[in-house]
Amino acid sequence: MHFASGAISHVTSKVSRVAPATESLATGRDAAMEMGVAAASAAKGLATEAASKACNVAVDSSHRAQDMLQRLKSMLEVWVKQKIHSQIVSLVDRIPAVAKNSLEDEQMPRAVSRAKDRFVDAAWPDFRSEILLEAAILLDRADESPDVERRGVDCFRAFFRYHLLPFDKSFWGKVRDPWWWLFSLIPLVPVYGVCPAWFFFVFLVLDKSDEFQLVSFILGFKGTAFISQGLIRALIGFTTFLGCVTSRASVSRHDCDSSGPGTNSNLWPMTIGFLLQLMLVWGAFFLLPCSKKKGQTALKGSINVEEEGHARVRGGYIIYFLWYDLLMFCICAGIVGWCISTRPRFDLDDWPTHHTVFAAQVLAAAG
Repeated sequence: MHFASGAISHVTSKVSRVAPATESLATGRDAAMEMGVAAASAAKGLATEAASKACNVAVDSSHRAQDMLQRLKSMLEVWVKQKIHSQIVSLVDRIPAVAKNSLEDEQMPRAVSRAKDRFVDAAWPDFRSEILLEAAILLDRADESPDVERRGVDCFRAFFRYHLLPFDKSFWGKVRDPWWWLFSLIPLVPVYGVCPAWFFFVFLVLDKSDEFQLVSFILGFKGTAFISQGLIRALIGFTTFLGCVTSRASVSRHDCDSSGPGTNSNLWPMTIGFLLQLMLVWGAFFLLPCSKKKGQTALKGSINVEEEGHARVRGGYIIYFLWYDLLMFCICAGIVGWCISTRPRFDLDDWPTHHTVFAAQVLAAAG
């Protein structure tokens, strides 16, 4: 009995020493598994990060390659456009010499030949500027971006502007518009005062910051006045004069004092209308330096076109016509003043004064 109990206690002590070792072994295995899991997770994270960086690098490289390709394409496009434009410039610069040679004649006087050459040299910069601008528009026209935030004018002014100067109609398109016909025929009424009054209304309606509308107003006013107050009133005055003198067939008798040209009209409204005509034309001219070229086609910037000649000045050559118009006004005013000075007591209501004012208005409009 004593031997058995000793053996049991010996075995128990052995088992008690082995158990802690087993437990420590299990704990080490669990720790190793946790470390392995942590290492795998870290490796996975590193691999994911590396893959993400590699993807970003690839995307950036692709974007850089596309940007470089786009820049190369743009540079090539600009180079081709500039080359084509330079060739066009070289061809256009040959035109003046060709024009001079084609207009030359062996029997032409030398003074006329030199005047012809000077005229070509003076007018050519404006033609050259327009030709090169049209060529640049064909080669380098920018995409139109509509200004949706810009507000237009009221419906009343927009209606008259569109039917007077439509932006999307040619001459034949305007001919099909009955409103254009009406607005074109009103100033042709040969009653003096109708034409200045109509164009005074047009002056109030048009956009006075647009160079094209101001120049069109000046040319339209003077052109219409040439027909209505010049040609038509000249025919009316000639017919009236024949009626008051020739139709009587009498040397000593006429009734031009009561039925002659201009005797049936009030002198002051005629004079005011005459002055209003001059004021409107010169008022539009003085607004030209403050105007802008609206509606001109924009360029991308690959080609630079500089304005030459009178195109650099707002209105261009129109200033010379206006100085001529002012000269004609001074001549007509001088004629009227001379006529008034010959009347007894400077009578403004005398029939020769009416005749002279009528003739001066016709001369100023037709001249």
